[in-house]
Amino acid sequence: MSKGPLLDENVRNKITQLEYKDLSGKEDKIRMIYKKETGKELPEFKIYSSKDMKIGKKSGFDGAAIHFYDKKNKINQIYYIFRGTEPAKDFGDVVYDALGIGAGKKNNQIQDAKEMYDRIEKKIEKSDLKVDRYGDGHSLGGNLIVTLGLITKNFKDIRGLNDAPVNVKQLMKIDAQFGKYVFAKSGGIKDIPPKDVVNLANVYYKKQKATISHTWVKGEPMHAQSFPGSWYAGNKVTMLGDLDTEEMINIGKYPFQKEAKWNPVYMIDQFRYNLGVKTILGGLGFVNDHVKQETLLDLPNKSEQYLEHIKKYPFLHLGEIKAGVALGAAGGVNLLTSPGGFLQVYKGISQRDQAKLHGINYVVKYTEANAMKTYYQVFDSGSQEEILLDYEQMKKFVYYCANAIKDKEANLNALKQYLHSEINEVFEAKKKKLKMKISREEASPQSFMEKADKDGATLAWFGQKRVAEKVTFDKTFDPLDDSVFTPVEEIISSIQEEVTYYQKFLEAFFQNFEKMMEADESVASDIKSMKEVVGGI
Repeated sequence: MSKGPLLDENVRNKITQLEYKDLSGKEDKIRMIYKKETGKELPEFKIYSSKDMKIGKKSGFDGAAIHFYDKKNKINQIYYIFRGTEPAKDFGDVVYDALGIGAGKKNNQIQDAKEMYDRIEKKIEKSDLKVDRYGDGHSLGGNLIVTLGLITKNFKDIRGLNDAPVNVKQLMKIDAQFGKYVFAKSGGIKDIPPKDVVNLANVYYKKQKATISHTWVKGEPMHAQSFPGSWYAGNKVTMLGDLDTEEMINIGKYPFQKEAKWNPVYMIDQFRYNLGVKTILGGLGFVNDHVKQETLLDLPNKSEQYLEHIKKYPFLHLGEIKAGVALGAAGGVNLLTSPGGFLQVYKGISQRDQAKLHGINYVVKYTEANAMKTYYQVFDSGSQEEILLDYEQMKKFVYYCANAIKDKEANLNALKQYLHSEINEVFEAKKKKLKMKISREEASPQSFMEKADKDGATLAWFGQKRVAEKVTFDKTFDPLDDSVFTPVEEIISSIQEEVTYYQKFLEAFFQNFEKMMEADESVASDIKSMKEVVGGI
């Protein structure tokens, strides 16, 4: 069995680009791409095409697989390649993007991808060499190949190129075992929040995440979007192009979130904006339930005839009319009348030229030019979000966490010492000093009485001066009130939570990255060294 992939990233990108013209019968072009990039000859291979297998005609799915087999050189590798959204060529992809990913309603393309996979695997399973599976997908194809990798759990390496995220609600339906896992962990809650499902997916698919990476052109529109339940599974992200390019607007995120935390006007606007997004996604689901797939797929070609038919026979298109009204009302009332929604529209128009960066051509272009930077995706348990760190920043952050733990534990110990010892020591010292003063006063009662007279008191009795023979004080002291200790205890609890957070982060870091970096010996060694240093803390 070969140690690494036959095809490097440049070759895989160009073959994914070629898939937009259908890989069927493109053996010579694939050999030419490989020869040009590596100067070597490819071993024998066989191409499987969804078109040749008559899969995906109705759903719009388009994929291929290339199987390399060379028993003598112990090569048995298969590359699954799925193309993405092409609005001009196949409106079905656009429908799937909206319904399948955004609303989590459509499963037909992933079902076709799984059917293609199953049929191909039956053809290659008789081999006496263990097969290594690789996957590439652009845009919608990235969503499909990542989803396929998660549910089959046997890919060695998967790359999403400007890919659409996985929808975890959809994943629960496709992967029955994951659905059962979520049901068990959530206590049987039917409507578990999408964010909680994402958290569970990060745990359940931990092993599969290590095989998945994403390649994004900075500023392209797809990866900037976030909707309830959207999830970019994986631990590594390669950012291409000009890294100073502004990120596209995120339709799923209200633009004035900071202001909405304290300003009631923005709070209301945020609610309206989020309701608009939610209603549109619900409307897309309604479209899925009430409008025929064939109608949606054929809209670009027969839009005029379709509208004329609606005018003549409105009752035959009641589902489409309801869907159109629902979507129009949701967008117009909830979004366009919202200041946040208006800003998103305005900014989106100003960024419209960046939409072209989504194309596979830009992935190929910037990878060839080596215009890239690698980031590692870490799930932050504190914010419950994925954060991106480049490697050098990541190392600095790890050491920062380690030093923070040291500092905070020192502060913690000092506070505990203060709480359990110093406060009582101060209290006892004060009591001792006061008792000594009391004893002095008791030893000289007449002196105490004279001092009391000077302070405005009088011990005269019917005009006769009385002489004190004895003065006795109550020497008991009430214990310190809880209010003395509570503020310190609260500070200790807060610092302890921070220490625990940093410790969990470091633990997760080493668990994720040791596995992910096994193939990169230099980085793996670096991480091992970091672990040894941090482990002693």
